[in-house]
Amino acid sequence: MTELVTRTRTARLNGTTPPVEEGEHLELRLWLRMISCSMKMESILSQRLRKEFKISMARFDVMSRLERHPDGLTMSELSRRLIVSNGAITGLVDKLAEAGLVTRHEDPKDRRSTIVRLTRKGRDNFLRMARRHEEWVVSILGELSNEAQSELLQNLTLLQRNLDLHGRADA
Repeated sequence: MTELVTRTRTARLNGTTPPVEEGEHLELRLWLRMISCSMKMESILSQRLRKEFKISMARFDVMSRLERHPDGLTMSELSRRLIVSNGAITGLVDKLAEAGLVTRHEDPKDRRSTIVRLTRKGRDNFLRMARRHEEWVVSILGELSNEAQSELLQNLTLLQRNLDLHGRADA
């Protein structure tokens, strides 16, 4: 194990990836790297949204989901689609409504439900934020060649299919 640590440190100092020896749990290293990259990218994008637009990633995500559903979504649908609690959605929607970015209306089919929609101001603001968000993603991932991006996308698509199969098997 000490040899692995030494090779890893040397590779880091040289700016390279250490070679993987058989039995060194490549799968675990890959999983940890994917988590690390995902968290770092989300952190960068979140900081940029907050700095440029004074909005959290969570509020951006709510607006993104609502932009795809012009007729609106119920609070429960938002909660389910964003995989957050009903309480969290209530807080996010409250802040967006205070800013005039969303409206809430009673669901005519079920008076116990509330439908949330983007306002015109909310949609305009979201589209402006989404353009910048896309520019940031392109600038971050643009460091990879087109070939590397295509290969990564193919491999992640295969991984997603495998995860879907594992998810069904565990259900």
